[in-house]
Amino acid sequence: MKFSGYYRDGAIVQRNAPVTVRGYAAASAAVKCVLSGGNIRAEKRTETDGKGRFEVVFDAVSDVESAFVLSAEAGGEKISARIRFGDVYLTLGQSNVSYSLSSTEDCGEWVRRAAEAEISVLDLPELPYFSTEEVTRPALPLEDFCREYSWTSGKEEKIAGISALTVQTAALVSERKKLPVGAVHASMGGLSIEAYLKHETAEADKELVGFLKKVGRYNPVETYNTAGLRNFTQLSGVWNEKIAPLKGISFAGIVWYLGESSAFDFEFARFYLRELKMLLGQLRTWFGNIPFAAVHIAPEYYPYGDRYGYLYICEALTRLQETEENVFTVPVYDIDPRWLKTDGELYYHPIHPVNKAPVAKRIADIFGGGRRRYPRISKVEYLEGKAVCTVSDAGASGVSDGLKKGKILGFTLAGKDGKYYPARAAAVASDRVEAVSPDVKEPCMLTYAFMQYQDFCNGRATDGAPLLPFRSVYESVTKGYYFPPAYTTDGALRVYENCFGWQAGTCRLVPVWRSGGIYGADNAEIGAEITEEGKAVVCTAEPTAESFFLFGISPALCLSGHKHHLADYKYLNFRLKSDKEARFLGVVARSADGEVFRFDLMNGEAKEYDSLPLGCEFEDFSVCLETGVRGNLAALEFSEEQRKNFVQAEFLFRAKGPVKVWLRAVTLSDLNRSRRRETAAERVEACGDTQLPEAGS
Repeated sequence: MKFSGYYRDGAIVQRNAPVTVRGYAAASAAVKCVLSGGNIRAEKRTETDGKGRFEVVFDAVSDVESAFVLSAEAGGEKISARIRFGDVYLTLGQSNVSYSLSSTEDCGEWVRRAAEAEISVLDLPELPYFSTEEVTRPALPLEDFCREYSWTSGKEEKIAGISALTVQTAALVSERKKLPVGAVHASMGGLSIEAYLKHETAEADKELVGFLKKVGRYNPVETYNTAGLRNFTQLSGVWNEKIAPLKGISFAGIVWYLGESSAFDFEFARFYLRELKMLLGQLRTWFGNIPFAAVHIAPEYYPYGDRYGYLYICEALTRLQETEENVFTVPVYDIDPRWLKTDGELYYHPIHPVNKAPVAKRIADIFGGGRRRYPRISKVEYLEGKAVCTVSDAGASGVSDGLKKGKILGFTLAGKDGKYYPARAAAVASDRVEAVSPDVKEPCMLTYAFMQYQDFCNGRATDGAPLLPFRSVYESVTKGYYFPPAYTTDGALRVYENCFGWQAGTCRLVPVWRSGGIYGADNAEIGAEITEEGKAVVCTAEPTAESFFLFGISPALCLSGHKHHLADYKYLNFRLKSDKEARFLGVVARSADGEVFRFDLMNGEAKEYDSLPLGCEFEDFSVCLETGVRGNLAALEFSEEQRKNFVQAEFLFRAKGPVKVWLRAVTLSDLNRSRRRETAAERVEACGDTQLPEAGS
């Protein structure tokens, strides 16, 4: 005789909900079930069916203080389980959910907090990673778990080996609500959404079946467990094995953190959203209309499909919130994706951030009385050459007064031609953002933070909650999209570069600007300063005759999953100033085959091949990205392919003494914003009271 796999010692059962208890005994046996604890003693009697199954339903229990015993007896045999009542959550996903607490930052701190909180986790693990046994899944839904699982209290040492996100979320909710919190964890690294989707649900959508067949993710029951290493994520497998046995169990909420396996292209994302809505319908049919926390996938460059899979999947998760009730999107793009612990172990991977706690906190906010919805652009109007965005959910009772006012980075605008340009944007009210671009006179399309490198996207509510990424047109990324490179952010010095696998890359902060990399002149010190116009990159140099008095700074052009956009726009505009006499020699670039070119330096509408002086106040400069010269000063026009293949660039300067140069407002554009200055043949006067000596003095 036994209870179904959920009811084991240490179980947390959902409070204020009917208590459905299933179990097994001899066929056609009389069964007495008793639930006792606190001031409650309830008894239910039933009989097993022809297969020895029984089921009883107790009334809802609100007592979260008392310990309870659930017992059953039949034919002289008796079983029991010690349980508590509280709130219970179901956590679903792939590796960023299954990643263990022991593999995360501040593990010791969270082990302590788990021990002090009243939590218990029913972990439904897979075979150990070192197992050579082939994973198989049941082809049809199970009534009960196919393996014996146990509840793990937060006070047990083995809690450290369980899902970090599950344990941290449970501990945080328990701390806030002051009650027992349980969690059922049913995730696995590498799973695709199809593993959670019921066969009959998928089969009812012929277009979906066609897509799954095309991408090799469809398997009828007749071919089950014939996919070898891919058996673990076959259609419906996890639902059949781990979710179906939970039928009748009540939950307070569900966490969904999966999508990396669908981060290929727009078609994959479109069907992912379709499947996600189907899955949500399944879950709500069984568990009711409970809160569903949909977490954006980790900010990572997935080097397959059309390379924009990360953006599409996060967009799909946001769209789910817009169309389905009681769904709460959890953004993570503003959380540093740290992936290494300083313990000397070698099993970390850039796709798995080790700082899970900030994500768990946002999930706990949804379930535990904090912010539930994040600021989102709910409406865009195009008025008099600008985009006016209405932002919903920026205000949150007790924690936020709305948007934090001021300049916002990360917006782009496009006109009817579909070509996007960088936009200047600002939060002008608690719920309104305005964006303009000199390149777009009549905007009709807009994006915010729809880019791989979102480090500098700073739209926030006053409580720090990030503005959700947005674009006004739901489509596959086209050639006309603009993804602001890090070097166009004023004063940006470092950016997270994500390269997916540690063997081919890493996830770390890399310099946005370095001392000039092409001319190799005297090293310049690179920093950032607040100027009268705002933040700027500052270059401090002491050029010498040995370096021909040259110095320069180089932007990061070649970052993983990053477009430098030099092939997509006509001009690179920027503002420069210096504190001493110095000249700007223009921007040089190195191609993939090693040849160095120089973009035409603009002087108003004219091209000046020599240099232009820097002043003590910021002034506009521009280089033409379509034309330039070779090393022998032979003029040429750059093809689009040539410009795509530029791998290095340098802003080049000359001065005959110590100097500081400030650079800001770097912008890609189809407009030349330079102004007319004296030419190389004209006299250059020094800045301020510093004058270089005359020749021969």
